[in-house]
Amino acid sequence: MGVIFKMCAQGSRWAAAITLSCIWLNPVCAAEDITAPSTSDLPPTDLTAPPSERPNRPVDRFSMGLSKAFEIANISNPEVVATIKSLDVAKAQIKIAGAIPNPQFAMQYGFGNPYTQIIAGNTQQVGANQLIETAGKRAARLKLARANLELVTLQLSALRFDVRSRVRRAYAELAAAEANIELIEKQRELVARLHEIASKRAAVGAAPEAEEIQSQLAVDQFETLRTSAQGRLRQASVALDYLLGYKPSRDLDVEDNGLFKLSASSNELVPQPDYNLPTIEELLAKAYAQRLDLKASEQQTVTNIRALSLAKRQAIPDILIGSGYVFSTYKASQHVPLQQGAYLNANVDIPIFYRHQGEINQAKAQVEQSRLQVSAKKAQIESDVHAAYSALIVARTNIKKYQDTLIPRAKDVVRMAQRSYEVGRSDLSTAIIAEQAFQQTLTGYFDVVVNYQNAWSDLEKAVGAPISL
Repeated sequence: MGVIFKMCAQGSRWAAAITLSCIWLNPVCAAEDITAPSTSDLPPTDLTAPPSERPNRPVDRFSMGLSKAFEIANISNPEVVATIKSLDVAKAQIKIAGAIPNPQFAMQYGFGNPYTQIIAGNTQQVGANQLIETAGKRAARLKLARANLELVTLQLSALRFDVRSRVRRAYAELAAAEANIELIEKQRELVARLHEIASKRAAVGAAPEAEEIQSQLAVDQFETLRTSAQGRLRQASVALDYLLGYKPSRDLDVEDNGLFKLSASSNELVPQPDYNLPTIEELLAKAYAQRLDLKASEQQTVTNIRALSLAKRQAIPDILIGSGYVFSTYKASQHVPLQQGAYLNANVDIPIFYRHQGEINQAKAQVEQSRLQVSAKKAQIESDVHAAYSALIVARTNIKKYQDTLIPRAKDVVRMAQRSYEVGRSDLSTAIIAEQAFQQTLTGYFDVVVNYQNAWSDLEKAVGAPISL
């Protein structure tokens, strides 16, 4: 005996269901499914019910599948939208890097005696200047800009995969929050049944009235659990809203509670606990080949090498060449014929005091830093894969322990305790303690399932690509 999670069809969609794979004794309750229908599955009369009657299904809840959430986040996530603009910036930088300096028009035309009297001898001139870049600076700038575009593209892809991982976790948390409410309601039914037994015993004088009050208190305590569960549901919806680029006022509802389809043959969220995992060596090899953040770190090294090449070329001076036409504007009364000619000049910096040592040294340091960052990223990948793999193995082991041992035993204890109290062989406190122990066991199992899903999400993130289910 154990706990089996299954799906049950409702209308045009699937709804999560938790079924205890055991038959409760009649005095306790009969085994039945806990379903989580969406608002579209409810009759029109139920859609107008006050939220307090349907605490985990607000009227304006919007249903969404995990694949659809991935699609929306890939386009509308605020971080992704902002980073996409970086591509436009990087493309513009290529255009800037390939620019050829414009020529400069130069004209000197003077007035007054210095330009009209032969004594002064000044002439007028019209010309142009052109900066000639040396040492292949333009080609080096283009290589740097193109390398930077590749880096930005990889960073965007890495961000999208990171957002995908966060969407998976947020979606699972929303599924967990919905299922948690169902678990609380189911547990409340069991305690309510115990209260019914205590009321009947008190009515016939087989138990003191204090036991009826005590059992009612146990039922009432579920109100705080229900309130906390509602808060958790709202917080999970808000977290997913942000990742999808929605306003936080939008309530989301998981289409299929994948967190509780562990016995299903296929699953968007997590595989079966007995899924045949690849070896850790295979996962590490895949991570080194596919982690986009590692590729981005390697591309950063390429970009910094390009920057170093440009910095070295910047140390070679450029030449400013100018030429033009020269003519005189002396007064006609001086009987001087028109004088005209041409000129050519060249200007170049003399690298005596500064030869771009600072830029070159900075670029060298950045190249070495980026190489060290690649080594650090590889070490982090190894650590991430080992940690996620270990957490996944632990979660799978715990799930099996709960299914095979803990839940069946806790169920037996509840059955015997309630039966014993009903026939007067034990007191109410014993039955309540047994109920609480069973509730803690179910809650513990629920947490283990959540840990399993999170570990699977962490493993995918560590590997850097979806793992085929």
